[in-house]
Amino acid sequence: MEEENELQIEERIKKIGYEESFPQTEEEANAVDDLLANELKGLSLHEQDKATFDLYGLAPEIEETEELIEVSLKEMEKEIQKIKKKPAFEKALKMNPGHVCNRKFRIRFLRCEFFKCKNAAKRLVFHFEKKEVLFGDGEVLGRDVRLSDLSSPQDLEHVKSGFIQLLPTRDISGRSVLVWAAGNFKGKKYNAWSAQRTFYYVVDSASREEETQKKGFVSVFWYIGPRVVLPSLGLFRKIHSTRLAMPHRMCGLHVCFDDKSLRPLVSGFRYFFDKHARKRFRVHHGDEQKVSFQLQTYGIPFDDESPLKVVNGQSNLTWHQKWLQLRQAQEGEGGSADQKQIPHRFDVLFGRGCNTREHTGNLRATHLVDMWQKKYDEAERFEKTSISEKLVGIIKDSGGKFLKWEESGWVEVENDVARDKISHWFRLSRKKHAKGTKKEDSVETQERKRPFQQR
Repeated sequence: MEEENELQIEERIKKIGYEESFPQTEEEANAVDDLLANELKGLSLHEQDKATFDLYGLAPEIEETEELIEVSLKEMEKEIQKIKKKPAFEKALKMNPGHVCNRKFRIRFLRCEFFKCKNAAKRLVFHFEKKEVLFGDGEVLGRDVRLSDLSSPQDLEHVKSGFIQLLPTRDISGRSVLVWAAGNFKGKKYNAWSAQRTFYYVVDSASREEETQKKGFVSVFWYIGPRVVLPSLGLFRKIHSTRLAMPHRMCGLHVCFDDKSLRPLVSGFRYFFDKHARKRFRVHHGDEQKVSFQLQTYGIPFDDESPLKVVNGQSNLTWHQKWLQLRQAQEGEGGSADQKQIPHRFDVLFGRGCNTREHTGNLRATHLVDMWQKKYDEAERFEKTSISEKLVGIIKDSGGKFLKWEESGWVEVENDVARDKISHWFRLSRKKHAKGTKKEDSVETQERKRPFQQR
């Protein structure tokens, strides 16, 4: 009986004509939702758990060894050779074999496909096909795409609008968060060509970082605030096609909206994605405060400086503008395009401001300082230095680094500078505890001086 119901639902969707456009009415949205509900019911318990673990960033990582990487790279090359038609790949290979065969470049595709070599080979070949379509068969085909390659007025308008951008911090599991801020394109029409090129550039830049390759992306579609210009189904299809050509592993997808009239669009949006993505799809309806809280339960950061914060109908562009300047510096002469753009969750950041103080790595480091404070206070001068060095070692052993911001991005500081940072926190912590103790003593003294009847 359930199978018959599902066929009936599919028939309803065909009648709606969804293949050509998004659902337009509540009835159409209900048809799509019913189909998706039946699909989810058919998942095994293992599939449900896997999707949930991915959403919350709890999925186990593959234990990479040098042997696994080397064997996989050789197997991937064999799979590439089996693909007969690959003209764009062969053009790029002839143009710049150093780029196409680059070890780090190919590992990005292996990690995206969980070291399934055949899938990684197909994605790599398709990557160059899509790249040729979007950027042409000139010398850009044999190298990384740069910000300067997006030079047309339409390209610049899309890039600078921030309608696709990255959050300045990772989620609690260390994944990069890709934001689609539809409100930033208010009153304008999307150019399909420029939108795809912008998406390609942002994702390609982010996927160069090793942590993003290993942990993947989380996408947030942000339809909060004044009415926005929504992309067409055709544009979504084109961007989806570009996504499949990138070393881009989507672990979770959150659609946030505050206007009930958008519900048909959201339902169609879910149906549009492939089955893997639909299982990792979550819908959040409500005002900014309610939706931001829901996102935080999934470990996605949100504060007053977040690009998700809507001000005057537009998301905060401060970080995005800073990111564009960073990319220009890294891609310029003497720069390194692979330099860290978004810090690791266990990194300790130098600098002032709420984002620095409340960064996970900084909070963790100050907690370590509190744990060792008593021993540090009782230690002699040289032993204090040893304790600070020990804490630096603990942080680095867990994958954290001590970083300061420069024009070219986050740069790791020398070991003695990191040690001085920890020693500084020890001194601040001691002063803070001393003030707290003094205040408590003062309150206790005043209490003793009060007449017994007034107590």
